[in-house]
Amino acid sequence: MLGVIGAMSEEVQLMLSEMRDIQQTVHADITVTQGNYKGTDIALAQSGIGKVNATICTQMLIDIYKPKKLVFSGVAGGLLPNMRAGDIIIASHVVQYDMDLTAFGRRHGETPGRERLIECDPDLVGKATAAFDAAFDGVDGGPNLMLGTIASGDRFIQDTGTQRWLQREFAALAAEMEGAAVGYTCYLNGLPFAVIRALSDASSESASDDFEQNLHNACQNTYHLMDRMIQTAMVEPEQRDRRKSDRTDSAQGNPQDRFQVVNGLAGG
Repeated sequence: MLGVIGAMSEEVQLMLSEMRDIQQTVHADITVTQGNYKGTDIALAQSGIGKVNATICTQMLIDIYKPKKLVFSGVAGGLLPNMRAGDIIIASHVVQYDMDLTAFGRRHGETPGRERLIECDPDLVGKATAAFDAAFDGVDGGPNLMLGTIASGDRFIQDTGTQRWLQREFAALAAEMEGAAVGYTCYLNGLPFAVIRALSDASSESASDDFEQNLHNACQNTYHLMDRMIQTAMVEPEQRDRRKSDRTDSAQGNPQDRFQVVNGLAGG
């Protein structure tokens, strides 16, 4: 089973409308819809806004529904000037930007015994990029795609000073309020995860107005990507044939040996 989370109703409704054989239950005031999405069994939840809600929702899904993988999708604020509303960010890493233990000599986002940046599952990231291509290649006026760090904190960013700090401190592409909480919870549970965002605003002084104006279009874009990704997310990556690999390596010789020979010729 695949776990799927969105924070707001707009971020889950389009997926919910495509589910069949559904069963809904409520845990910790969070509605979870279990059912089939075009051939893939999923548990879809609307977590609510913020890191606490996202953490509770993620751990609840893990404990009760036991997904094999989890994907969080929704909207975010962009942090670079060339970004457009509707562009899609697939997280390579997530970080809690409002974790601040700098008084003890630690960097922003760093907690004791934990990595500062949590890496998303590479296979799910690859499936997300392939889903983007399937959804938007050849579409006039379609969104751009970027991969990189998404920064999360319990604050809606709408000032250029914070926008620039997030980009320069974390090399972040987007800011939102749940992704890192989902990522850290999955990381601690050993669960592969991905975070996918479409931009609703530019995290600037007009962000709240831009958010309202662009929310629908951004959610449409994440839906089109998720529609294709869900159908491939549970497919396991191909396992490399070890015996074939060994034979190939033997036939080709040791790459390091070849490097030394080439260097010898070059230096002679």
